[in-house]
Amino acid sequence: MVRSSLSGGLARMRQNTAVQRPTACGNEHRATTLARSALLAALTCGLACSTPTKVNGDEPDPSGAADGASKAEEANPDTVAPSIELGPITKGSLREHPAGVAWVFDGDPAAPTKMDIGEAEARGYTVIDLSDDWVPYILSEKTAGTEDATDNAYRETYIDLANNRVNHWGDALDEGDRNYLELYGIPSTLSVIAREWNEFDAEVVPCLQAAGYDRSVFAEFDGVITFRKSGKSKRNKSARYHLAQLKRKMRKAKLDPESADALLATKDNPATRKAYTRWREYQDEVDVIDHAQRRFRCERLFTGGDGSGKFAPGVYDSPTTHALATFERKHELMGWGHFKGDNVELLALDPRQSVHQRLLRVLQERTVLSAGVLEDGSAATWKNRKGKTFTYKDAEGNEHELRDLASEYLNAVVAALDIDTPAKAKTRLAGLSDLSDKGFGSLLIAVKLPEKPPYYGANMQFETLIDRGDVWYDFPYDSEGNKTGQPRRSRPKLTLYVNYEGQKIPLVHWRTTIGSWRNEVKDGELMMKYKNSDVGARVWKNIVAAPVWIPPANTPPAELIKGAWRKGKYRTDVNYPTIGPGYRSAYGLVAAYHIKQVTRADGSVAELDNGIRTHGSVDYMSILRRFSHGCHRLLNMNAVRMFSFVLLHRDYKREGQQSVGVGRYIEHNERTYHMKIKTRGYKYELVEPIPVEVTNGRIRGRRRSPIVAYVPRPVKEEDLVIDGEDGGDTDSVAPAEPTVTAVPQ
Repeated sequence: MVRSSLSGGLARMRQNTAVQRPTACGNEHRATTLARSALLAALTCGLACSTPTKVNGDEPDPSGAADGASKAEEANPDTVAPSIELGPITKGSLREHPAGVAWVFDGDPAAPTKMDIGEAEARGYTVIDLSDDWVPYILSEKTAGTEDATDNAYRETYIDLANNRVNHWGDALDEGDRNYLELYGIPSTLSVIAREWNEFDAEVVPCLQAAGYDRSVFAEFDGVITFRKSGKSKRNKSARYHLAQLKRKMRKAKLDPESADALLATKDNPATRKAYTRWREYQDEVDVIDHAQRRFRCERLFTGGDGSGKFAPGVYDSPTTHALATFERKHELMGWGHFKGDNVELLALDPRQSVHQRLLRVLQERTVLSAGVLEDGSAATWKNRKGKTFTYKDAEGNEHELRDLASEYLNAVVAALDIDTPAKAKTRLAGLSDLSDKGFGSLLIAVKLPEKPPYYGANMQFETLIDRGDVWYDFPYDSEGNKTGQPRRSRPKLTLYVNYEGQKIPLVHWRTTIGSWRNEVKDGELMMKYKNSDVGARVWKNIVAAPVWIPPANTPPAELIKGAWRKGKYRTDVNYPTIGPGYRSAYGLVAAYHIKQVTRADGSVAELDNGIRTHGSVDYMSILRRFSHGCHRLLNMNAVRMFSFVLLHRDYKREGQQSVGVGRYIEHNERTYHMKIKTRGYKYELVEPIPVEVTNGRIRGRRRSPIVAYVPRPVKEEDLVIDGEDGGDTDSVAPAEPTVTAVPQ
């Protein structure tokens, strides 16, 4: 089987936040690097390594398959009618999709069969939406088979972002600009990937050849290059100095210092070996930076100059670190501002392989969400206290290991489409586009996928455990304003379980966040306050897509008013990207409200909302190392997957867009800004809430409970950086917490 594990190697980062045991941050990133190496080897192995896979449903009737459709036939749903009884429509069905038909890949991938969507589903195929108008289930506007249609205000923006039409402000993208938002929960469309691939062959490859790009410098590098605001050219000066010293020794050894062969030979010459080693320590870093810059320029990843930018060759300057960040976003890497294992390994790949991996990640996201599965290997690799992985028993008593359905299902799609190599994938991508005169605009495919585990059903019984890990209540500064150490060996984790045959079966096991000390305004003064994460039994009752954060009155104005370059001008305005709706909002793309249910004396149930949410976030650093304002953050892409999965497998009422009229005047830097909020987001109410248990965690330090009072800040503004290892957060995202009553508009 093609172990592409773009969810085990794509669980990638997806988990970096997936955990087995508490590990050092560096080890987590090394694990991701190794997983990605395994992915590359698997893709090279290709389908020759595959084995037969058990599938659902009956085989399609082959009669008329040769007559009905070829890849050249124009997709016209009016010409294809179902030939079998379709049965009742299910919540996850795509039978109502306006395309009407899907292209069945079950045999020769160059000759798919056009089939009515309902018939394809009835025959056991999974229909996968590859159209340019695809959205995850949380942004759907109607439940299949019901009459509950209601508009989702963020749906079109999501589609526009995925198609590179607008930026996060809603402004049209300038020519040459690109959105790379996979890491933030918005994968690119196949149209974008296809255009990128064509541009790559036509423009990027010739540019790299002309620039003398040599990816072997990355394969030979084993180290970390950090960005520093000062002394950026120090390594370049050191490299030149040690090269001069080496050439001096070469002359003494009667070697020609201008000969490339002689220079290379100095590494084995006893008279020059040490000088060569000292030179290469610096020159290797300079070479990595230099050739990365060539790659970034050819891919137009620099800011300004149509992506070519202005930078100092071989110097790790500010333009280069921003280009590296864009490269990492493009390839769904969690950047730390350094050249390190994962991004250096990706730079060492043939650039066509990088594009291929991008395509596979998009296909995996579409496949997982269309199939309505969640398991990504994070629970399968999680070990209990005895060091053993989890298993479960089916209704007949047979024991099963937990699975990585995300990888299994991607493997099946890769095999069906025959796209296990970059060359084949590019050819097949063009063939998919030719299936319709609209290209990818309305493309749906149908494939046979491995059988789902027996615990799957229409209304699954879920429960969630949030382990807070190590918790420090102590104030993180001493009386002189010095930071105090607050190390955490155990990080917060969220586990979603399904109850089946008397067993709690973990589906995913992901890194999350808890609250800590944060900035708040008290009586006009910036203070610090401990933002606790509620402990005990709660429920998820309301799930809100594209949620909006209504800032509390004590939110610092500097977090609500931000400046940004827009259309060539620097503008200062209300920080709507953080307020939402949007992928960058404080609540991300989706949030579930934590509700405490209290039974009154008369038997009725009161529901208390303390403003705590489990929600998506673009601030992956807080999830990996830092803190929130009390909420439990997930990577946006994980939150989208999990809550789409929950809605597909639980009964709910579609409440739709929740209108509000909130306004507030904000004074900042002697100017007044008017904040207007019109919606809280798009609401789903679960018929039966999902139990959530938040543990006490392991309390560290002297204090056994939080300080409830505001505490004066003992440090200067520029010093108030609570390192993630020591107990704080350096992100600039506004507090992702409790809604309070604001001034009505």
